[in-house]
Amino acid sequence: MIPLFRLVSDLEEFVYPPLCPICKNEIKESKIVCQRCFDRIYSVSRKQCKICGKPIKRGSICTKCKKNRPSFDTIISCGSYVAPLSDIIKLYKFKNRPSLSVKLTRKLYTIYSSHADIKDTNYITWVPMRRVETRERGYNQSQLLALEFSKISSLKSIDFLYKAANIPSQTTLPYAQRINNVRNAYKIRKKALNSFNGNPEKGIILIDDVLTTGSTINECAKRLKEAGFKKVIGLVLAISP
Repeated sequence: MIPLFRLVSDLEEFVYPPLCPICKNEIKESKIVCQRCFDRIYSVSRKQCKICGKPIKRGSICTKCKKNRPSFDTIISCGSYVAPLSDIIKLYKFKNRPSLSVKLTRKLYTIYSSHADIKDTNYITWVPMRRVETRERGYNQSQLLALEFSKISSLKSIDFLYKAANIPSQTTLPYAQRINNVRNAYKIRKKALNSFNGNPEKGIILIDDVLTTGSTINECAKRLKEAGFKKVIGLVLAISP
């Protein structure tokens, strides 16, 4: 006999079929966001700075990166921080949808795999959050992406960084203040480095969700370079255009 609650649930789905929260179209399978919305994710632009990934009109490196070369070597992203990708990321981060990390990571891995020029990156880590921040949200979205990425690649995930300072959220600050806000906010876990059996002279991938000014991922990359990593590749879901 089918339980009553199952019958009620099936009836509700028949009368009120689940809708994609982004486009409001009906979702026929058990998904949070429909495939159509994932397929509509597009790149920042055809021409990007080969370091920060921001759109540029000419040349290969933007004026900002020429003037102040970042500590990271390059940034790879799924696309621009515009709808529908921006809406999917907001769902993932702020609406308690950690399971979206699986599909987002697959998208990220596909983009990463297309970059044949990336070599000697055997490890992966993520931009950390303070414990209280992780506790409030229930998860660190960048960590989930890194752990999922590790599963589908040959990269070993290592918890290298921690957030040492209780700084204001970057999203609440104007562009000019973001660089100073994160200065010395992140540190290397000495225990992780001491137990690290690999070769730090090789490269490491650093995962974050969104790159806006690049100040957070740059500060983390700086610490990783100081720890001996020769190359730091930033892997992000989206770049703010």
